[in-house]
Amino acid sequence: MEFNLRVFLIIFLIIGLIMIFKTIKNKNISMKYGMYWTLIFLIMLILIIFPNIIEYIANICGFKDAPNMLFLIAIFLLFYIVFAIYTSISKLYEINKSLVQEISILEEKINKK
Repeated sequence: MEFNLRVFLIIFLIIGLIMIFKTIKNKNISMKYGMYWTLIFLIMLILIIFPNIIEYIANICGFKDAPNMLFLIAIFLLFYIVFAIYTSISKLYEINKSLVQEISILEEKINKK
């Protein structure tokens, strides 16, 4: 990887980390997901600084090309993110359903009086 590309990617990742920290500070994202994205960005930063790590791990895992391994890891990470979001939505749906039921019961009690 060329030096100019590395510098550009490092600057891009640092800006991304700053944006993540700002969204956590403004409470636009939960600490759990903020730390998850921070971890991903830090891993990417390490892999950009030391690109031989990717090739070494790809050789150990039996991949012919390192980019193939990266694409597979990215796909699995995206599946994990979708699953985590789906889990959160399911929990929120159940909480919302419970609140609607409680409100309905309270309204019924108020209307009977």
